[in-house]
Parts: sequence; C-alpha cells; structure tokens
Amino acid sequence: MCGIVGYSQNHPQAIQEMLQSIRHRGPDDLGIYCDEGFSLGHTRLSILDLSHAGHQPMEFEHLVIVFNGEVYNFRAIQKELLGLGYTFFSDSDTEVILKAMHCWGEKAVDKFIGMFAFALWDKRKEELLLYRDRVGVKPLYYYFEGGELLFASELRAITAIKPNLALSQAGLYEYFQFGYISSNLSIHQAIHKLPAGHYLRFKAGKIEVKPYWSIHTFLEMPPFEKSEEELIDELEELLVDAFKLRMVADVPVGVFLSGGIDSSLVAAILQKHHGHIHTFTIGFENPRYNEALYAKGVAEHLGTEHTERILSAEEAREILYRFPEVYDEPFGDSSGIPTLLVSKVAKESGVKVVLSADGGDEIFCGYERYPIAHSLSRKILSLPYPLRAFAGRAMESFGAKRAGYLFKVRNLEHKFNQLSEMLRAKDLEEFYELLVHNSKNYEIKELLGETFPPKSRAFKVGERIHPMQGMMSWDYERYMVDDILVKVDRATMFHSIEGREPLLDHRIAEFAARLPFNMKFREGKTKYILRKVLERYLPKEMIERPKMGFGIPMFEWFSQDLRSLFETHFTPERLKSSGVLNPSYVLRELGKLQRGEPVNVNKLWLILVFLMWQEKAR
Repeated sequence: MCGIVGYSQNHPQAIQEMLQSIRHRGPDDLGIYCDEGFSLGHTRLSILDLSHAGHQPMEFEHLVIVFNGEVYNFRAIQKELLGLGYTFFSDSDTEVILKAMHCWGEKAVDKFIGMFAFALWDKRKEELLLYRDRVGVKPLYYYFEGGELLFASELRAITAIKPNLALSQAGLYEYFQFGYISSNLSIHQAIHKLPAGHYLRFKAGKIEVKPYWSIHTFLEMPPFEKSEEELIDELEELLVDAFKLRMVADVPVGVFLSGGIDSSLVAAILQKHHGHIHTFTIGFENPRYNEALYAKGVAEHLGTEHTERILSAEEAREILYRFPEVYDEPFGDSSGIPTLLVSKVAKESGVKVVLSADGGDEIFCGYERYPIAHSLSRKILSLPYPLRAFAGRAMESFGAKRAGYLFKVRNLEHKFNQLSEMLRAKDLEEFYELLVHNSKNYEIKELLGETFPPKSRAFKVGERIHPMQGMMSWDYERYMVDDILVKVDRATMFHSIEGREPLLDHRIAEFAARLPFNMKFREGKTKYILRKVLERYLPKEMIERPKMGFGIPMFEWFSQDLRSLFETHFTPERLKSSGVLNPSYVLRELGKLQRGEPVNVNKLWLILVFLMWQEKAR
C-alpha cells in the first residue's frame, strides 16, 4: 500500500509537496520522476520486495510507473513474461505490472487480480494512463482544468497545490443525503474520483475516461444452471484461492474478526488452508454493541492467535477530534471511529497487512434492510402513482407541524414528511434512496436550498433479476465503494498498514452476479450460500445469530462532547461563514436537542463533520 501523485508539468517541488501531504500512506520510501511531459511521485509502504529494487517511480524503456495496491497473481504473470523473454531485477509486483503493460498494452489489466491504482507515463507517446481496480478498493482522485491534470491517492495531495477550490453543490448534496460522496464526485467541483473499473487517458491536454470492466456485464448474463451443491463447491474453491492469494506478503498479516459471517469465513478458510492466522477484535462495555464474545468464540474454535481489546470512550474521543484530519473530505460514517481503533490495535501488534471482510453484504444480499424495503415498497408502490402523488401533496399541504401539534406522536413531524416523500417516489430506486437517506430531501432543501437527485444505472440492471438485487447493485456501486472502502482505506493508511479485501476479488463478484437469486436470499435468510460454505468450517449455532454491524455507542459516549462541539461550531457566525448552510435551520435543530425534544442527532453529526472539515481545509 502506497500513495501516488502526478502533475502534467515538470515540477519536482509540487510533487514533493503533494507527497508530504500523504506520507502516512508510505513512510518507508519516497521517489520522484520528472520530465518535460509529466511529473510522478510515490511514497512507499514496503510489503513485497522490501529492498531498494522495489523503489518507485519505476522505469522500463519508454515507460514509467507509479503504483498503489497489490496484484496478487503477479508471480503467474511474471512466469508468462519470462517465457516471452522478459527479465526481472526485483521480486515486486510493480515490475510485473510495468512489463505486462509494455508487452500487452492496455489488455494487460485484464490479467490482474488485485486492488490497484496506477499511472503509466509513456515518454514516447507523451501519454498518461490512469487505472483504478475493478471494484474500487484503491482510491484515485484527479483534477483537470484548462488542459492541466493532477492526480493523487487522496484529495489532500491535490488541494496542497490547488487550494481554495469551489465546493461542488452536487457533492454537498450527496454528503448530507448519504453521509459520503459517491460516484465520480468529490467535495470540490474541479476534482473527481476515477470510477471503479475505469481508466483515464491524458494526451495533448485532453482526457477521456472509459470503463474496462463492469459488474453489469455479469448481471446481464443468464444465471448458472447448476445444482446447489455444485455452486457451493465452486464458491468455496474460489474463496479459498482468493483468500490465499491475499496472504502474499513479506511482512506479518492479520484478519479483522467481528464474529459475523463474512469475517468468520475469511478467518476459517485461511486458518484451515494457510494456518497461523492472527485475528483482531475490538469490544465495548455496552453489550448492545459488543461483538467481542462472538469473535472470541470463533477464534477459539478455529485456533487463531487472537487479540481482543475493550476500547474506552477516552480512546474513541481522541479519534473524534481528529476525524476530519483522517477523512480528507466530509465523511459522516461514525463507524470510521472503531475502524481507526482496530487498525491501531493491529499496528501496535506488529502487523503490517490486515484483511477486512467487506463486500459480502452487497454481493450476497446481507443487509436486513433489503427484505424490509422490498416488503414496504410492494405495499406502497402497488398503489397507482396518481393516487400516491395526490396523497403525498395533500400531506405536504396539510403540514407536518400541524400534524405534530394535533396528534402528539413522538417525532411525528419527521415521519410525516418522510411518508409524504415516499408516497411520491416514481419508482423502486427512488423509494430505496429515500429509505437509506441520512437526511431526507425536504431537510436538505431547507439546509442547502437545492437538491441534486442521483441516478444509477446499476439499480435498473439488478432490478431485472429481483427488486432486492437492484438494491444490492445500488449499494455495490455507491455505498460499498464510497463509504465502506473509503473508511477502511483511510483508517488503515492513517496507521500505515495495508488493508486487503478478500471478498472483493472480482472473480467472486462475477460469480455472485450469475448466481440464481435464491442462492443469496432464501426463506427470509440472507447470504444463503455463504452460510452454507461457512457450515463446513463452523458449528451452525456459531453462524445463526443476529447481525450487529460495526458500530459504536457513539451518542452515548459522546453526548457531552458532541453537545459541546455542536454548541462551539453551530454559532450564527460560523454557520454563515460556511457559505452553504442555512443558519436558522441548523440552530432550530440544535435547539431541539438542547430542549430534549426529538431530533435526528446523526443529522447534526453530519453538519458538525462538514464544519470541522471546512475549518481545517481553510
């Protein structure tokens, strides 16, 4: 795991500044390449070939590369290249990628199994190629204005050279709607994310961005016509291969273990087929959030070397105040706090690579909200749209406040407005988005003054298979990439360790896309096929337990801290200086909290994170 940067000028000083801003991503080495066409920089966390032979930027003939991530099957590709007459001076995957691109050109990426973001500068063609892995595990931002291109692993490296950029209104809307900024957007209008499974070509002051892989291709294929046992066997074989590949490293490797299905599956398969696995769990004194007992039971059954730590509010409080520093654009997922803390525990235990079991929910139908949303949508959307729209408008005209005064139901005003919006949903995608919003459309409109409804082709592609597959596809392309994977990348990199995502091997995603839907969800049971594989490793009673998620008792812990932070930042002057927030709306919501009235504290948390980020960014 490393950090990469680049600039379409011969500017070593700018590259140095960019690298220093993301030095936490790679404290082991630093390198710069500059010529008249382009400048590249790399800061290295040494995982493979710890010698200087793995130094980057790396050159071969007319090509120069900077690379972040891991290509796990590099030895197989290297063997193929050796047969074609190539020689190698290092034992690094970077050199294999470089020479694979030299040999096969853009088609080489089809051979790579792994997580990656890399830049390839062709001195002969005066052309730059940027690639991001198929699923989007590794981040890659770019700025392009007036023929000038900058790119970096993190946003902060670009803003170090281009400060005071205008905010993106669409990005702001996404943040306050979902708690993260999705798609190719960022918080800045001039900076974008390279989408997962895409490449960018820069030549003669122009760019083009194109896909080279999409999960849609596999969702649109006919489902497998195989027996249940054949599918379970095939998936297990694929999981074993994918997980073992991710143990390739010249440094100690560990696994984050929650005791849930996904992390238990990773730990179980690796302990059996690799051995000597070190697992890490954090726990809490509050039993509502504490999964440590489940994780300990799994670890004892498997015989892993297990490290458990009960984390206190004091430790979490340190992270709370540094949150905007870690996530360098507004990021409202509070589970980033325990992710940072478990990364710290792994780092202190001497581990340099950790495996995190993300992706199973989005690929194998794991979220409990899917069947709930499906059931609710069937009841509401079955009504004719004109009737629903009329009822929604009537509710809006009647007024949520008036309803609240009349019926005296707790938080009725919010529920009234939410139902009014859901009744007017034009389709299932809009209905689902309304369910997963942190802040509803009426709230964002009052906070920001405008809305930017997002749309995703992924939902429609998945919905042809099953309504819940549409929800999964939406989460796969948005929530998973731009919340879950961002959270893990920044948390691990903040502590200079590498996070790997074994369930997000693209071959597993392709396989899952072609599974009959009843192999993912059956008779009210989520992750049906994953459970069947796990039953081969763990007793059934250790598998069948309620899903808890990776949360913390945030508002119980931070009630005083948050109230203090709210009151410090939510002043008329600070709110007005934000330039985008409606002070009267924020102060009205804060007043509810202070008076002990029903209020969405998570909504206030999103506003707080934005203001803390903005203050730091100025």
